[in-house]
Amino acid sequence: MNAHVLESLRKTFDAPEVMEWIDCAEPEPTPVPAESNLAGEHVASEQAVTGDGPLALVELILKNPARLDRLIREPARQVELLPRFLAIALIGFTFFGLAMALVLSASSVWPKLFAMDAVLAGREAVPLRFESTAQASMLTHWLDGNALRLIVAYAVGLIAATGICLPSLYFYGLLAGVRMTMLDVVLHSLKSKAVAAVTLVGVLPIYAAIGLAIAIFPLPPSLRDAMLLLGLILPFLAGTAGTYSLYRGLSGLTDTMSAERRCHRACFLRRLVLSWAACYSAVSPVLIFTLWQRLQG
Repeated sequence: MNAHVLESLRKTFDAPEVMEWIDCAEPEPTPVPAESNLAGEHVASEQAVTGDGPLALVELILKNPARLDRLIREPARQVELLPRFLAIALIGFTFFGLAMALVLSASSVWPKLFAMDAVLAGREAVPLRFESTAQASMLTHWLDGNALRLIVAYAVGLIAATGICLPSLYFYGLLAGVRMTMLDVVLHSLKSKAVAAVTLVGVLPIYAAIGLAIAIFPLPPSLRDAMLLLGLILPFLAGTAGTYSLYRGLSGLTDTMSAERRCHRACFLRRLVLSWAACYSAVSPVLIFTLWQRLQG
């Protein structure tokens, strides 16, 4: 009896369908190391943006600024990146000038500039005053060239102020112990202007809603002038993004230092970048105002 039971059990386990079921069983998944996942994500982020031209750089500014900082350190790419950063900055600042001119025209208000010597002599109280142009049409300031003067003053002034402040940035970099050529200084400064221009274009739709409210609703003159003045200083508020981008790019150049020296220089470099930003913030409004006033005649 026991022999029959053992024989039936042996035949059961030797059956083809049981063996097939055992062979088809799914193997347990092999755990993937966390480092492999991180490496895959890093490669995917590196390949997220491809292509050439200003639009590809805009995508890098928005999606992968760390890769952009590594890209501008490649000597073979530096010369070709210069005109692209410059184009992004000029296009962004031109868009701002167009939007600001549209807001001023729709609001039936236009700024009038006075010479600084007249302000210092007491003949004028402020260097800029908003004057009502309710009797004129929206096209008046476009036909007489006032809108074009505003656009040129901002687009040229913001870029030209960067060129004026370049030697100080180079000197500050040397003080911080960062090894930079003059080409590196120009490239990093233009990159910061491109970042500021992209940020400015991103903020413009919000200010366009404010400009629409100024044009539609009757506001007190003081509130209206304050909101219009906010629009005129909008490039300097958006410039904080460019300042942070400049600091991040220059901080990456300290990787050639030893760890101890890099730790001591980090705070010093931060202060120098802030000092350069303060210098630029002082030069650019004066240059824009001077260009705008001279163009007005």
